[in-house]
Amino acid sequence: MSHSIKNANLLKLTALIASLLALIPQMLHATDGTIMDPILGRQRGFPLAEHKGAFDPNRTYELSSLLEMGLANNPQTRSAWFNALASSAQVGEAKAPYYPKLSLNAVGGYQKSFYQINDGPMGLRQTSLTPELDFEYLLLDFGRRAADVKRTVALLQAANLGFSRNIQNTVFGIQQSYFAHTAALSQQDAARANLDLSKTILGMVEAQVTNGLGTKPELDTARKTYSQAEFDLATAERNVEVTLGNLRVAAGLPANAPLKVVTGKAGGSDTTANASTYEALGTKVDALIDKAILRRPDLAARQADVAASRAAVERAKADFMPKLSLQGAYSSEPYVYTASQPSQTGTYYGNAQGYSGFAVLSWDLFDGFQRVEKVKQRQAEESQARANVESTRLQTSQDVWIAYNDFLKAKKKVAFASSQVVSAEENFKSAQAAFTNQLLNITDLISNQSALAAARFDEAGARADYLTSLASLSLAMGQFDTPAGTKVQPARL
Repeated sequence: MSHSIKNANLLKLTALIASLLALIPQMLHATDGTIMDPILGRQRGFPLAEHKGAFDPNRTYELSSLLEMGLANNPQTRSAWFNALASSAQVGEAKAPYYPKLSLNAVGGYQKSFYQINDGPMGLRQTSLTPELDFEYLLLDFGRRAADVKRTVALLQAANLGFSRNIQNTVFGIQQSYFAHTAALSQQDAARANLDLSKTILGMVEAQVTNGLGTKPELDTARKTYSQAEFDLATAERNVEVTLGNLRVAAGLPANAPLKVVTGKAGGSDTTANASTYEALGTKVDALIDKAILRRPDLAARQADVAASRAAVERAKADFMPKLSLQGAYSSEPYVYTASQPSQTGTYYGNAQGYSGFAVLSWDLFDGFQRVEKVKQRQAEESQARANVESTRLQTSQDVWIAYNDFLKAKKKVAFASSQVVSAEENFKSAQAAFTNQLLNITDLISNQSALAAARFDEAGARADYLTSLASLSLAMGQFDTPAGTKVQPARL
């Protein structure tokens, strides 16, 4: 073989290796968020963590749009989603050993050495490049791969269920903050109305004092009541800002984001429908608990953990068995070397090829009881997972029991608070008329005014507590009915 042909072969092999090395950055850093494989090409894309739901500061958000934006932006929800994606990748990783393994190893370089022979030292200069293909295929492993796949599939199911439960928690957090903000706005309106009443009463007292029909202590009392009403309004306004900040954070936005919220019909038709369903059950809380045990994603996730732990036990037991695999290799070594000795010098070319194929049986016979202890560990973890299921089942029944009774109590409080407002308004009107006709003193009038303000505050809080208790009961039962237009996963995933 000529010198030029050998050099051409070396250059081709060098170019092949260089092209494979150039693919590595593309595989790891594809610009569009996909994974590259030199054999299979572009693979399944993965979402990037910086993708978030769009927030429009010029838009006014109602509850349903807040839920949609919150599901996309909430970092805890996104974290749970990426955890589910990681679990999905683990399933693919566990299935990989079912395929044969093919790898390329290439060694190239230059060597200069000397050897002692009868005629004196012989010098050797050698340039070589040796690419080698190694092949391995696992034929029989007595359930190792099957157990790994079964375990990762169960973990994926648990991760998906955990993501669903995280969504429910996110929805509840937004609903709770929204209802609290709605109550704060209503209480602010009540405080402003109370301030207007205080201002009116103060004007009436000032007029009576001017006409000689009132006293200075009565005027001082009216002024004190007016100052207290101003303080109550400032407190209510601060509470509006605090609850709005909480709502922004619940929706996955900074606490100071320019979020505009419209408080329409709180709860909507879905809330009314759920309330009717729960009320129709009356005292049949047992039916709610049974339904929650069937629907709660976190309880189902704990049951998936049991399946994963059981597969881990099977995997640990399979390690006691042998493995049978096929192994092979093929190599080609083109070389150029120059040898010199005292009497002669020469340059030689060649290409050595080699291949091999074996059936390999491997079996660990004794490992210091490591596998025995590993089986014990996996069995203990399975027992722990079963105990976690029982604990979550008990927690589910407790959550539903407490949430249902809170719901009944909140419903009664709304009816009571509404009747209190009606009664307080009638009493104040009567007291105001009596005071105008000098049949009632200022103390009694202010007492009726304070009762009216307190009744309005209590009514706003009671309505928010009622809606929150309804959302809490839905969360305890594992129910998740998103308003129309909302998505159940973060945007762009």
